[in-house]
Amino acid sequence: MHQGPVVLLTYNRDAVLATSLERLHRLPYLNKVIVVWNNIAREPMGAWPRLHVPVEFIKVTTNSLNNRFVPWDRITTEAVLSLDDDIDLKQHEIVFAFRVWRENRHRIVGFPARHHARYDDQMYYNSNHTCQLSIILTGAAFLHKSYLHAYTHQMPEAIRRHVDDVMNCEDIAMNFLVSHITREPPIKTTSKWTLRCPTCAETLSQDESHFHERHECIRLFTRIYGYNPLKFSQFRADSVLFKTRLPPDKQKCFRFV
Repeated sequence: MHQGPVVLLTYNRDAVLATSLERLHRLPYLNKVIVVWNNIAREPMGAWPRLHVPVEFIKVTTNSLNNRFVPWDRITTEAVLSLDDDIDLKQHEIVFAFRVWRENRHRIVGFPARHHARYDDQMYYNSNHTCQLSIILTGAAFLHKSYLHAYTHQMPEAIRRHVDDVMNCEDIAMNFLVSHITREPPIKTTSKWTLRCPTCAETLSQDESHFHERHECIRLFTRIYGYNPLKFSQFRADSVLFKTRLPPDKQKCFRFV
């Protein structure tokens, strides 16, 4: 039976984290939850929701988005589900994405998709609804453990430094890396375009400078690699019976995907 952990990055939102942990209770294929505690100013509180699998906290020494992709020794499986602490996903959506990933283990498989675009002589990050994608946001994505090692130990150090400088773009960096290695695009599952957190008052992506920084990340990473490795795709994975009308005595494999 293939299993994998959730690696959940959090900083200072205990109530949001607790809600996210509760959503993972009884999630099929889950073998543990690894919470990367990015708040270096305090310890995590003692009381958290009890799940059917272990919940392990890793308190880091630096507040860095690169911590999302550290190949922790506690990760003992090929599959890793990278989650933000404010992501609202139904369990059947996660299960479906995991099954898609099992057939495409060398690719990033996830939910919100974005793309890069060239206007005049500049490259831009784009979150508009379009017919193609080249980036999957790693706040909700499956990827192979080997890419964590490549990100931390093989990817150019200048990219990780820039991620720390702007506190942004680790997801773009991982997409650059995987497409550079595979020469293939990521895979989007389901029709979700955003994953809104109704109880979260503030996120990094709401900052006015967020998109400007992401434009600059794409340009800088392109210069570091010497080219832009991101690949476009017009493909989205849905379950076989998605939007199929079934007889009353038949049941879909997944209710909404």
